[in-house]
Amino acid sequence: MSVLCCRIPNFLIALACRQQPAWAERPLALLGPDERVWAVSPAAQRYGVQPQMRPQQAQIYCPEVLLRSLDAGASQAEQAAFLAAAAQWELPVEPQEWGVAYVDLHSVGATSTAVRPLAVELGQRVRAAFGDAMQPALGWDSGKFTARAAAVQAAPGRVRLVDKADETRFLNPLPITLLPLPRPHLQQLHWLGVRTLGQFAALPPAAVWQRFGTAGKLAHLWAQGRDDRAVQPGVATMPDVTPVTIDPPSGLLRPVLDALMATLQPALARWAKQLAGVRHLRVTLDFVTGGERTLDITFVEPASQPGRVQAALMQQLCALAWPGQVQAARWQVLETGELIAYQPTLFADPPARLAALDSVADGLVGRYGPSFYRSQLVEPRHPLAERRSQFLALVADPR
Repeated sequence: MSVLCCRIPNFLIALACRQQPAWAERPLALLGPDERVWAVSPAAQRYGVQPQMRPQQAQIYCPEVLLRSLDAGASQAEQAAFLAAAAQWELPVEPQEWGVAYVDLHSVGATSTAVRPLAVELGQRVRAAFGDAMQPALGWDSGKFTARAAAVQAAPGRVRLVDKADETRFLNPLPITLLPLPRPHLQQLHWLGVRTLGQFAALPPAAVWQRFGTAGKLAHLWAQGRDDRAVQPGVATMPDVTPVTIDPPSGLLRPVLDALMATLQPALARWAKQLAGVRHLRVTLDFVTGGERTLDITFVEPASQPGRVQAALMQQLCALAWPGQVQAARWQVLETGELIAYQPTLFADPPARLAALDSVADGLVGRYGPSFYRSQLVEPRHPLAERRSQFLALVADPR
């Protein structure tokens, strides 16, 4: 394969600052229709603000953060313009996230020499459409993951081409957070001292599969540069409609939500194993009165966690005017996508940091023993440094 990844860094933030230049130097977070953070400026990221946070959480991390609503309609139009620029060659183009897309070049170029002029042409085309302030970074490789990693490593206005022979050397020193693994998996790897793709790739495959399951096994292959996924052109449509029966009919939120999630959760679990999630979900409710209502739910990034999907469904159902009791429903996934790699602080919620730390250590102590410690001040004013504090095991020795 031959895959070119085109990436405009901080796409949504750059669009907002283009309209409001005064926001450019300030910590900025854009709120989506679900009242959660959809995009974060680099200045806010340095304080720990992350997508999917509630506004209150973002303000805890950064009291000076500027919270503004995202213009979803204008952003969708700009995303369409970005994809149109990438599609002018009439080659397969797969949108990956806001301002990021894969282009399948296997029919026109399979070597760095052949790809370089094509990458330069695409970069010039995108720059002409969006201006110098939104220059793309481009990466190329034989696989999607390495191509995207190359685009992340490239500076705006630059191209990073990775030949097959250089994949291992390129990937090994990169941070493991480039892999779209769940946060608990990244926490465990962090505690085990696995910080780079090379360290992760060197782990025994059987041990990775045992601890992290199918998703971890897939990520393990990506870390080794082994990614044979094809570029999926256009919107990945899933025409199958899943019916849901509400028996007995109900005008209450909880029975309807539970029935929908009971059929959605197996599908979410299947996508999660492939490190993918839902981006666009359509739900139609049929009422005993004969009418119906349709909900279109778009996620800022692909979602595979049942909690996120349930929260989005609940918000939409609460905002809906119900003409009567719901007797049936049906849902359809119109778009899926590759999960986004986390670039977070280890713990997302400041009040729960200690609990999260204890939970991680508890999960590891059975295999590695009580080798995780926290410090405790004993005599803060003692003149000898070694008497001021002591280290306590986070989890007691089970033996």
